[in-house]
This record gives sequence, C-alpha cells and structure tokens, in this order.
Amino acid sequence: MADDTKTASQLAEEARQVAHDASTAAGGLAGEAKTIATDAAQALRTSAMDAKATAGEAFDTVRGIAADAADVASDAASTGRAYAREAVNEAGKTMASLREHADDWQASCVKRIADEPVKAVLIAAAGGALLAGLLLAFNHSGRRGD
Repeated sequence: MADDTKTASQLAEEARQVAHDASTAAGGLAGEAKTIATDAAQALRTSAMDAKATAGEAFDTVRGIAADAADVASDAASTGRAYAREAVNEAGKTMASLREHADDWQASCVKRIADEPVKAVLIAAAGGALLAGLLLAFNHSGRRGD
C-alpha cells in the first residue's frame, strides 16, 4: 500500500498532464469541427448556387413553353378563321349554284307547262293523288300502333 501512494506534487503533475492532454484533444476536435463546418458551408453555398441556376433554367424553359403555346394557339385560331371563311365562301357558292339550278328547273317547268298544259294538269293531278294516297296510308298505319 505504501508503494502506491503518490505525493501531492506527483498528483498535481498528473493533473496538469491530464489537463494538457484534454486541452490538446479539445483543440484538435475544435479544429476538426471548424474544418467540417467550413466544408459543409462551402457545399451548401455550391448547392444553393446550383439550385438557383436550375431554378433560372426551369423558369426560362417554362417561359419558352408558354410562348410556344401562345404561338400554337394563335396559329390554331388563324387556321380556324381561315377554314370558317372558306366554308362560308363555299356555302355561298353552293347556294348560288342551287339557286341557279332551281331557276333553270322552274324555267323548264314553266316552258313544259306552256307547251303542253293538259299533260301538265294530268301529271299534277296524278302526283297529288299519289301524295294523298301515301299520306292516308301513312296516317292509317300510324293508328294501328295505338
């Protein structure tokens, strides 16, 4: 037991040595923490700059897509107007053509009636009788279903 006993100066020296070792270790850990924090800050700064650049590119892309969509919509509207204008013009031409045919048919009918009035009256009477018969038959068949 007596051999294990240390003097006060030995204990103080050991305490100073432990304090020195602890201080050195704490300094090393602080330096390492500072290095890690600096690296992390740099990485965050780089990531933030990358994110900002990516956001700018995305915004430019969206702006370009929106402009393209506006162009397509404008082209579609112009094409639709052109088709509508063409359809109206064609309808007008068709109506004029039908009117000309009707006028020709009317003139032809008037000429035939003037050339052969008795035959025209007989054809008109036969057509009227046929139409009346069809209407009566249609009316009669409709009543059977009731």
